[in-house]
Amino acid sequence: MSTTRPNSSPRYRLLNAAALALSIVAGLAVLPAHAQQEPMQRRSAQPPLFAAPASNVAAPATDIDRDVRPALEAAGLWLGLADVNRARQSWEQAAPVFQRAISADDWARSLQDARTPLGKVKSRKTHDAVFTRSLPGQPDGEYVVIQYDTVFEHKAEAHEMVTMAFGIDGRWRVAGYLVR
Repeated sequence: MSTTRPNSSPRYRLLNAAALALSIVAGLAVLPAHAQQEPMQRRSAQPPLFAAPASNVAAPATDIDRDVRPALEAAGLWLGLADVNRARQSWEQAAPVFQRAISADDWARSLQDARTPLGKVKSRKTHDAVFTRSLPGQPDGEYVVIQYDTVFEHKAEAHEMVTMAFGIDGRWRVAGYLVR
């Protein structure tokens, strides 16, 4: 008889990654590998990033009845801005938590540094989208963690993760972004 550990499922790993990412807040993973290994308190002064989940982070509860299509649509529009290097507009459209974490100018530099070597987006397919009401280190709310399989001009197998947060204005906005 085979038993599956609950923490080995892809959905669990995705939620753990998002939970850790939002505990650091929003941003783009452009730090060198050695910077990603630093303790959390030292990283808080740097541009925030998504990181690999810690093994002891509990997965947040999901709500499978929530319609994630509005969050997917908003993420697609935001990614379209990032795809054509409209960094200022993508920063303006992001969630306040994203804007507090990184200045518009720093975001523009980070986006250009991360995306220019990859080239243009050739295709992007939604791999998974998970709704959750809680992420460790964040206030309870409504979040959708979206994982994409992306093909860039110079990188055939890339992965993007976008964490969406539902705002008090009734709109889904990007709270975190990762490309690797």
